[in-house]
Amino acid sequence: MSAAARKPAAERDAARTAELGARLRVLRQTREMTLDALAEATGLDKGYLSRLERGMKNPSIATVLRISEALEVPVAELFGERLAEHAVRVTRARDRLSLSPAGDSAHGIEALSRDGAALEAFVLHPAAEFSADGHAEHAGEELFFVLRGTVELRFADRGFVLEPGDCAQFPGHLPHRIRRVGAEPASALVAVARPPRERRGRGGG
Repeated sequence: MSAAARKPAAERDAARTAELGARLRVLRQTREMTLDALAEATGLDKGYLSRLERGMKNPSIATVLRISEALEVPVAELFGERLAEHAVRVTRARDRLSLSPAGDSAHGIEALSRDGAALEAFVLHPAAEFSADGHAEHAGEELFFVLRGTVELRFADRGFVLEPGDCAQFPGHLPHRIRRVGAEPASALVAVARPPRERRGRGGG
């Protein structure tokens, strides 16, 4: 085989090794497992595992089996050839969970994400008035995307009037309040990326 023919094969192997490393890191972090903990569970060196996650090492079958057992995932999932049983969750519109009804003084909330998900998402139907409970504050990053109607997003010293298609992104620890503007119904997609172990709680102030 010529050098030119070997180069694409080497590049493909390097890409597969990098993908395996990235997948391993995601699976480990999803389980909130440190490299130290994985090293202890597998009997492998922490430095070796770190290089593996960075795509710098190509593991043997024995190593893959150890990691698979420690992470409690099928080997095929490590190689991206099989989805975890609950990796993809589809919620039909008819099955969407309504957490609270919409009203003039209360936000309507429909859950989109599953319990324990790293990304919490819901559809918010803002009330006509700001919540009497005061400002909402939470850990993580929030993304607020207006689907219909007009919405006011207010912070401590400024407010923003958002129309359909407008989007705001901000740290969740900033005190904020939300209300619809006008008589027409409004709705927004809200996504909150929470840090691990953060106690869950639906937002929208």
